[in-house]
Amino acid sequence: MQDRTYSDLLTLIRSLAGAGSFTTEEQASILSFVNRRSSEAYNMSQSWPRYLVVGEERSISSSPAQTIPYTETSKDNIYEFIRIHRTQPFLRNSALEFNFYVDGNGAHILNLTTADANSAFVTYKKELSQFTDSSTDIPGEWFSFVAHGAYSDFLRMDGQHDKAMAEEQIAMNYIAMELEKVDNMSNNNALNRFSTHTSRQAR
Repeated sequence: MQDRTYSDLLTLIRSLAGAGSFTTEEQASILSFVNRRSSEAYNMSQSWPRYLVVGEERSISSSPAQTIPYTETSKDNIYEFIRIHRTQPFLRNSALEFNFYVDGNGAHILNLTTADANSAFVTYKKELSQFTDSSTDIPGEWFSFVAHGAYSDFLRMDGQHDKAMAEEQIAMNYIAMELEKVDNMSNNNALNRFSTHTSRQAR
């Protein structure tokens, strides 16, 4: 997976705008647009490879009982629970899959027994961090979508609605191509086959 810099992104947006430079206020608005568009792309799929963690062992908390929290020391924060197994999944042997529901504390396992250990194996989506003007980890798969989308937002802010609509369509074409790639990968694996209770409630 390729990473791009925010500097690269801003350069492309500047080229689309035909501008030599942006004012400080415009740059602040563009950064806000970039983060909004990144969040939009992030939420379009559970299966973006860079944000998908498969079968990671997580501790089961006793308070609240039988709960896997969103956070655990030295591990990525969980944004969305996808599947939870008793043992390491997707190896040679089948693994029991737990039913669960999600609330503000984490994932509450429903069919946990006293014979089960104090941990489970979680497939989840990592949180998306906010980008800054010094970021060097802009997802390459979102680069064109975010650039054209942020430029569309910039045009809309400037009252150029027709041009904004045209850029919006270009942006959506780019993200549609990337989503098709992700869908093709998802159709060839079992990670999301029985996705359950993946809609998070407000934390």
